[in-house]
Amino acid sequence: MASMRSAEMSADDTPPGSDPEHPITSLDRRWQAVGERRAHLVTADNPAIAHDYLVEHRGRLQLRFSEDGPPAPVLWRLRYVPDRLVVPRHALDTYMTHLAATPWPLPEAAAAAVIADVGSEVMPRFLQLVLLLDATSGGLRVTFEERRPNWSNPALMARLALL
Repeated sequence: MASMRSAEMSADDTPPGSDPEHPITSLDRRWQAVGERRAHLVTADNPAIAHDYLVEHRGRLQLRFSEDGPPAPVLWRLRYVPDRLVVPRHALDTYMTHLAATPWPLPEAAAAAVIADVGSEVMPRFLQLVLLLDATSGGLRVTFEERRPNWSNPALMARLALL
C-alpha cells in the first residue's frame, strides 16, 4: 500500500486533487459521496441461500429536498429477495441516517440512490423501494423496482402484491 500511496503523491508530496493540473472534479466528488453512503451498507451472509424469501424493512426519516428547505417526513419500505447477502437492520438504519443527512433535488433522486446502492452492495434477486411523503408534503409515492433478468418466482411475486 505504501508504494500505491507514494505513486499517488507528486514529487512535492501534494495530495491528489490539489495539483492544479489534476483537480478533483464534481464527478469525483459524486463518486466519493456514493462510496461514503455505500460504506454504511454492511452486509451479512444469507442464512438460507437455497430459498427464495422476502425481507422487508420499514422506517421513517426526514429528507431535505433543497439546501435550505425544511426536512420532509418520509415513510420508506425496502423489500428484497436476497441472494448471497442480506443487510442487517442496524446497517440499514445507519445507511438511512447517512442518506437523510444529504439534501436531494427530488424524492426520486433519493429513491434512485437507495436502489443503486442496495442493488450494487447486496445484489438481491428482487429489490423494491417505496418512499411515501405524507399528505403535508403533497402525498407523493415513489416506487422503484428491480429484478435479475433470469430470476423468476411467480408464486412469491403474486403474494408480494397482497402484503
